[in-house]
Amino acid sequence: MRPMFALFAVATLQLATAARAEDAPPAAAKPPVVSASAPTHAVGTKKGAKPVDRVVTGALTSVPPAIAFKPSIDLVNWYEERGGVTFPSGDRIVYCHGFGCEFRTAIPIDDADKAELAAIFAKHQDSAKAEREGIDLAVQWWEKKAAPLLGGKPDIRGSEYWQAHQRGQTDCLDEATNSTTILIYLQRQGLLRYHHVMRPDSRGGFFYAHATAVFHEKGGEDWVVDSWMRDSGDPNDVMTWAEWSSHW
Repeated sequence: MRPMFALFAVATLQLATAARAEDAPPAAAKPPVVSASAPTHAVGTKKGAKPVDRVVTGALTSVPPAIAFKPSIDLVNWYEERGGVTFPSGDRIVYCHGFGCEFRTAIPIDDADKAELAAIFAKHQDSAKAEREGIDLAVQWWEKKAAPLLGGKPDIRGSEYWQAHQRGQTDCLDEATNSTTILIYLQRQGLLRYHHVMRPDSRGGFFYAHATAVFHEKGGEDWVVDSWMRDSGDPNDVMTWAEWSSHW
């Protein structure tokens, strides 16, 4: 893993590793679909009427409701610690680049964009595992959406010295912030049913610290989506926080 350039930004990392945002209240359980059967009988009174089978077969897949967005103080503070980056709200959300959020570009999200994101999660709503696949796709979508609007070349994986102070290039603090920003947007839009957004976290020592976006599975573990060692728009590293934190 290559060292980060933005050491000055790392010095401001005050990550709450042990602190975890609370789970959203459990969704009210939906009543089970019960197969009901009734004797086959004729419809009407006419002679020779065809019988109707009233046996209900199969069961509908139960999809939980969206998890309401309730940001923790730690999550809000992350944006303050980046030099007062605007906390994500509305349909214009900030994308960090240049290392340490040196540049901040507001990216508009229009109705067509919302439809694309909704389509991603409509196909990935049957389980927590499927939703994590959707999160990976949404982060890829976000990077591709932002890249042409940043005024530079698409981001190259990692953080080399020559990439600093260049529009479109990102270090891990930028990446962690940007991935967290789209996660917040997704949750505000009601697209996350199994996970909620948390404050980014870090691993490693002072000189080699590395940050990433974190989200929590309801009733389960913390997970990360890490795009730092991937070119802009490529598939990301999605794994449990425990696994990710051990890779150093």
